[in-house]
Amino acid sequence: MGSIRHIEVDTDQLLSKLTLDEKVSLLAAKDWWRTPVIDRDDVFVPHVKTTDGPNGARGESYVSGIKAACFPCATNLGATFDVKLVHKVGQEIAKEAITKSANVLLAPTLNVIRSPLGGRNYETFSEDPTILGHLAAAYINGCQSMGVAATPKHFVANDAENQRRTLSVEVDEQTLREIYLYPFQLLMKHSTPLCFMTSYNKVNGTYVSDSRRLIDDVLRKEWGFSGLVLSDWVGTYSTVESLVAGVDLEMPGPTKWRGKLLIDALEKGLITQETIDKSAKRVLDLAKVLGRFDSPYEPPERAAENLERDIFIRDASAEGMVLLKNDKDTLPLPSNASVALIGYLATTVSLGGGGSARVDSLHAVTPLQGLEELGVKCNFHPGVPVFGALPHADPAIVSPTKTDASVSENTPVSIEWFNGSTIGANLAHQEMVARAEYMIKEAWPQYLSQDYCTRMTFDVTPKTTGSHILSVITTGTAKCYIDGVEAFAREQETDLKVESFYFFKSKLERRFTHPMNAGQRYTLTLESWATAPEILNNPPLFGKMFQGAALRFFEYVDVPQAISEAASAAEGSDYAVICVGTNNEIESEGYDRETMDLAGAQEDLIAAVAAKNPKTIVVNFSGAPVTMTRIVDQVPAIVQAWFPGQECGHSIASVLTGATNPSGRLPLSWPKRNEDNPSFNNFPASKDDLLKYEEGLDIGYRYYDREDAPDPLFPFGFGLSYTTFEVKDAQISAPQFPADPEGTLQVSCTVKNTGSKKGKTVVQFYVQLPETTIGRTRPVKELKAFSKVELAAGQEETVSVTLDKYSLSIYDADSACWRALGGDFAVLVGTSSVDISTRTAFSVAEEFTWSGV
Repeated sequence: MGSIRHIEVDTDQLLSKLTLDEKVSLLAAKDWWRTPVIDRDDVFVPHVKTTDGPNGARGESYVSGIKAACFPCATNLGATFDVKLVHKVGQEIAKEAITKSANVLLAPTLNVIRSPLGGRNYETFSEDPTILGHLAAAYINGCQSMGVAATPKHFVANDAENQRRTLSVEVDEQTLREIYLYPFQLLMKHSTPLCFMTSYNKVNGTYVSDSRRLIDDVLRKEWGFSGLVLSDWVGTYSTVESLVAGVDLEMPGPTKWRGKLLIDALEKGLITQETIDKSAKRVLDLAKVLGRFDSPYEPPERAAENLERDIFIRDASAEGMVLLKNDKDTLPLPSNASVALIGYLATTVSLGGGGSARVDSLHAVTPLQGLEELGVKCNFHPGVPVFGALPHADPAIVSPTKTDASVSENTPVSIEWFNGSTIGANLAHQEMVARAEYMIKEAWPQYLSQDYCTRMTFDVTPKTTGSHILSVITTGTAKCYIDGVEAFAREQETDLKVESFYFFKSKLERRFTHPMNAGQRYTLTLESWATAPEILNNPPLFGKMFQGAALRFFEYVDVPQAISEAASAAEGSDYAVICVGTNNEIESEGYDRETMDLAGAQEDLIAAVAAKNPKTIVVNFSGAPVTMTRIVDQVPAIVQAWFPGQECGHSIASVLTGATNPSGRLPLSWPKRNEDNPSFNNFPASKDDLLKYEEGLDIGYRYYDREDAPDPLFPFGFGLSYTTFEVKDAQISAPQFPADPEGTLQVSCTVKNTGSKKGKTVVQFYVQLPETTIGRTRPVKELKAFSKVELAAGQEETVSVTLDKYSLSIYDADSACWRALGGDFAVLVGTSSVDISTRTAFSVAEEFTWSGV
């Protein structure tokens, strides 16, 4: 598919030919990903297929095994501060969507990083609405240039995961407009998205998907959005209210709230035919603009290898890595240095966060592989385990219980499916799979009844002797046997959510231990049963839900001994590089983190290694801040690598060796501790499902700028380089903003590379508004523009940006409009929120008001 096309289809005429039932059918998906097909006589409406983003295009199945390219997470991309690069990411992920025969990519995410503990922080670009809006617009423009619709989400204030379907965000209108709606408003100014997705939550007591004010009044009428609005999955809560508000498409299908319920509402006069027609026509218009009438066939999904794309992923993720500390020029690693590479995450890659953004990556380059490919002599030691839920058994110790011609080393686990509740009776299906896990999600297997049970069997041969750890994760009841003897039983979990097995594995998991000997073979069996009917019929749940079961296994680790051995390895090497962080079962959709602290004994590992080697470098893989107050004084160098995607090892090796000069800058403030962040007293949601945004405008650096606020560990916009820069001589094109509200001012400064290596820096332009008595107390300054510039050693260049009415305005809630203040404005220019090196000023002679974009 090339660029978006307008096929010669008269959608008004087509709409007139549709029956009421057909029009209503278009307002809800037919399955998990697709809109319905209508095919009769001279009437044909093709389906439109969606797929998850934003750091890849997985395709329709979580369990099919079809691979997809895994791109850097959004905080990594946010750290690039590079609009052109993010535009290219949008294009490349759209190409991936095409390989999955998808027409709509469910991305980008624009929710604000309000708390360090937000489970989905990794999926969004920044704490700052200006960065969010500009990068999202670039992503959308890139995606749609390839003929795939982008879907900015989640509109609006879905900034927490706990209780997300029941909580009400309590926020004043000025804060809602200036912080949380602002990114969506900006992208409407700089792009033309074809779709929007609503959030799960309520805002001030009303579900967003039921909010006529937010969807119809603000998004459509005020901002001019004319495309399709779809609900988040299972995020529709009403029949009449959601359609009147402007939610055109209920996702997923089959419908729960529309269909016959909508026809009944029409007959009762609760909704009009005109409202139904408007939304049905938007579905038709989307199919038209995406070329579905011209090419309605859906080819099979496929995985696509592409070296050029992989190189781009490598370079993009390296571009966003942030050098947080580099005392005595510890980095880059000199050639021929010996390196003790330490850490579980050096060989078990944290590609990305968990939830709907997760993809089954084409490959995963480990830090060990990446460093060795660049010629670094590494002495690897695993250190201490890092996981949320227990990982699956190491494939190297797993083997089939039975051997025959049909069994493959790559699929050693036998799964037997039985109809009914008796294990061993009424065999419905049998298969060999790679891991001891199943999940029923996209479609119910034709061979399976609602009342079913399963038996999974495989052998393990531990490499060590000890009390090994096993865990059972299930949405039903389960029993685990070791060599035929029952070792563990699990009762039905009653507190289940729709997506429990997919998102909440660490919450459902129950662990137990069993003594095993090195080299001895053991047969593990997990028997599991369907989720109880009374659980499935509970009103908050949807359909058959994500049913599943898993048996996981991890060999015993003597943690003190592992730390001691890692420290000894470090002592005998020139450098020590420790890979620490989180993973996709610690940072995930569906729940928020409970702590900023690193899991397990990672901090103890760092302390022990640093005590033995003064040239210890910490590489942290996480999508959001982790506690580093203890770490920062123990080691000379720290790199924040985020979740880098499938080229992880290549990217981090490039930065550590100096092949890439780090140029990432923090798109968020990094607190010393969670208690310091401005949302601490109002996160997570209370037991009565209220999430109060009492900090108002004081999000991130806006809060840390206050005189009475604690200092962050690392400020917003901060990042080091292997060279140095000077920013000076800020100037403005005119002393006064033009009388025309659509006018602009040009601000420039001089940037010089004062070091000895070529490198990039991010010049940040903050605006300080005049004092005002309108609304909330103004932040000290707010980011309004940024520019990334690359300079050779000694090179000097002028950098210019444009300021417009968005840079001058506050939202006047009492007057329900944007108000550009009259008076004197300051423009503060620097390389972080605290490193301001030059400034200039201008004035606005007379204030003016505006609305729209």
